[in-house]
Amino acid sequence: MTKYIYKIRFLLLLIYGFVFAQELPPIQNYSIIDYRGGNQNWSISQSDNKIIYVGNNYGLLEFDGAKWTMYPSPNRSDIRSVKVIDNLIYTGCYMEFGYWEKDEYGNLIYSSLLDKLKIPLEEDEQFWNILEFEGLVLFQSLQSIYVYNVINGSISRINSKSKRAEIFSLDKSIYFQKIEEGIFKFYSANEIWETEPGEFKVFIGGSSDTTLEADFVFKN
Repeated sequence: MTKYIYKIRFLLLLIYGFVFAQELPPIQNYSIIDYRGGNQNWSISQSDNKIIYVGNNYGLLEFDGAKWTMYPSPNRSDIRSVKVIDNLIYTGCYMEFGYWEKDEYGNLIYSSLLDKLKIPLEEDEQFWNILEFEGLVLFQSLQSIYVYNVINGSISRINSKSKRAEIFSLDKSIYFQKIEEGIFKFYSANEIWETEPGEFKVFIGGSSDTTLEADFVFKN
């Protein structure tokens, strides 16, 4: 009887060890010595071909699973935000935002989007978040949201009186928050949405196919 009890315990231990191993995938830690960058990583994104991009305080880090490559930011400031969209890597840092694209040799080349702005950036702008929405790329700074239309190349700006305009996605919609004011919801003007009294709308341009509109919702 005792022999059978030991066999059962042994089988349970094997099963437990197998299940535990299946639930915990291997984790590899990388230090600043490994990736040869700064000790602060602000944002991370991954491409369709599994390449990882990290916004670091030394620049943009690229990791292909075997090798780390550092690309300094255009003005040598911290890269606060990174977002891979199709074959482009969009980044934002201090007083600068744009995208990176691989050349024929596989190296990343940076293109700034500031030359498309019709008005200058606000003083001390830093870009903390990047989101994609229906052919538009939204760059969130400390005080504004800049909307880049990838179809016609135009850029529009939404001002925010808050210290930091936070944008986020939920149920295939984009929202941004203003402290002590409420929530704005972005949506395509091609769709019909119900609105309530006390709301106002802000049109910020777009192409004939996609126009972005912000619908303000007051707090009770």
